Amino acid sequence: MIKDLISALQDMLFPKRCALCGEVIEIDETLCADCKKLERIKAPLCLKCGCEKADCVCNKSRRSPEYKAVVAPYYYCHGDCVSAGVLNCKMHDMPQLTAAQGDEISKAVSDFYELVDFDFVTYVPMSFYAEHQREFNQSRLLAERVGKNLGLPVKSVIFKKHKTKMQKRQSAADRFVNMYNAFGLCKDADVSNKTILLIDDVKTTGATLSSAALTLKAYGAKAVYCAVYGIVTVSYTHLRAHETSLH
Repeated sequence: MIKDLISALQDMLFPKRCALCGEVIEIDETLCADCKKLERIKAPLCLKCGCEKADCVCNKSRRSPEYKAVVAPYYYCHGDCVSAGVLNCKMHDMPQLTAAQGDEISKAVSDFYELVDFDFVTYVPMSFYAEHQREFNQSRLLAERVGKNLGLPVKSVIFKKHKTKMQKRQSAADRFVNMYNAFGLCKDADVSNKTILLIDDVKTTGATLSSAALTLKAYGAKAVYCAVYGIVTVSYTHLRAHETSLH
C-alpha cells in the first residue's frame, strides 16, 4: 500500500511525458495520441525547401539556398504537436525531447541522404548570451543524437558572431538580412573539402541554414546538407500577406 502511494505521488509530481512533444501521457505510453498519428514527409520532395513536391512553392522564390539540400521528418505547423515539442524543449526546459526528435531526424537523413558520405555532423550555434541563459543548445543536442545514431563524429565548427533579432519575429525577407554574416569559423576548425551534415530544429525560410552553410562553404567545405526536425510549409500567397502585415 505504501509503495502504491509513493508511486501515485511520483506520478503527480513527475508525470510521464510524450517523448516527442512533452505532453503528459499515460504511464504505459511512449507517445501522445497526436504524435502517434504524425505523418512523415514523403518522397518525392524538393530538396531546396524540404517539402513534398505537392507542397513546394520554390518556383515562386528568387532565392537559392547556400546548402545542397534540406530534409526533415515532419512539417511544423503552429499549434500542432511538432511545434509543441520544439517549444517545450526550448522554452519549457525539456532538453530530453531532443533524444526522440533526433531519432526522427536520423531516420530522415538515412532515407533521403542514403547515398551521401558525410565527414561529420555539425549544428547551428547560439550566441554565447542566449546559450548561457537557456543552459543548452537544442540544435547541438539534436546533432549529438544524430551523430550517435549514424556513427558520425559531431564537431563544433562555426560560432555566432553577434546577437541577432529573434527570427520568428522577422518577415520572410528580413530573416535573410538578420542572418547576414552572422557566423564565423571556430579557431582550428577544418572544413576544407568536407561534406557536412548541418542540424537545426526548425526550418522556416532557410535563412539561418543558408547563412551557416555560406560560412562553411566560404572556408572550403565541399558541400553542406541540412536536416531539421520540422519544416514550416506555407503557401507563397500567405507568406506574402504575412510579410505585408508586418511592414
